[in-house]
Amino acid sequence: MQRYYLPIIHNGQLQADDAGEMFGSAALASQYGARVAHEIGSDPEYDPGSGTVVIVVDSAGVEIARHAVGRAAW
Repeated sequence: MQRYYLPIIHNGQLQADDAGEMFGSAALASQYGARVAHEIGSDPEYDPGSGTVVIVVDSAGVEIARHAVGRAAW
């Protein structure tokens, strides 16, 4: 198990993820990131013009995936 972080860029501002989540693989972490992006986009109050992106980063700071809200496939 490795810790992955999911910071979010919303309206051009980075919202850090200081806690992270434990996953058995980068693929599982990426799938979770896609699900988070989908859930954000499903919120009726979400503004599609905000350019929100969920980023998946491993514990070494390496970017694993980016999921644009509104276009996330999971």
